Amino acid sequence: MSIHPYKKRLAVLLTGLLLLLIFTLFSRQVKRGFLHQADFDTTVRIQNEIDRSLHLRLATLVDNVFVGSTMAASPQVTAVFVGLMTIIAVYDWKKKKFHWRALVIPIGFGLLTLGEIYGKSVVNHPSPPFFMIKHPSTIFPQFYINESYSYPSGHTARAIFVALTFLSLISHLLFPTKKRWLIFGGIAFLYVFIVAIGKIYLGEHWLSDVIGGGLLGISFGLTCWSIL
Repeated sequence: MSIHPYKKRLAVLLTGLLLLLIFTLFSRQVKRGFLHQADFDTTVRIQNEIDRSLHLRLATLVDNVFVGSTMAASPQVTAVFVGLMTIIAVYDWKKKKFHWRALVIPIGFGLLTLGEIYGKSVVNHPSPPFFMIKHPSTIFPQFYINESYSYPSGHTARAIFVALTFLSLISHLLFPTKKRWLIFGGIAFLYVFIVAIGKIYLGEHWLSDVIGGGLLGISFGLTCWSIL
């Protein structure tokens, strides 16, 4: 027995709203010092495991991949992705028809940014100390300007939002087979994973920051998916 598409969309929407509530509750716990010790231990372990267990050249390659993923999930780059996905979704060239619901993509992205600002302004979760930062001095300002507060990880939130929105669009535009879904889904998951782990490894975010950013990104990603 198949489930009505409306009920599927409603279930996805409610899941997104529930995750937004969980994000709010989790943020309050982080403000009270939740996962404080786990944050420090996780960062030290990830940095040590990568730097000591890998060959020097391989460790350098992994480091460069993490730096590249940080740039790929930056506000400027993801804003371009969001703009392109909106343009693709808002107009059907075959039917010569506008789909105004596609505007939920930039709206969702804007609300996600407000969620990040809320976390940075209200939670007041101190960023990792300077000695943990892998690139304290480079030509890129984002690596030597250490913000006072790091919660939530905006890079993680944006990466997940872009990944979910992309998967939502290809499900309507390309009608991929199960095999294609595994490929696209695998690429999206790998992208998000590299961004999330990379932010911890580079010493720019704590584990709790990444979890908070993940909840925020999934929440608005699923909300947009349900409307699209």
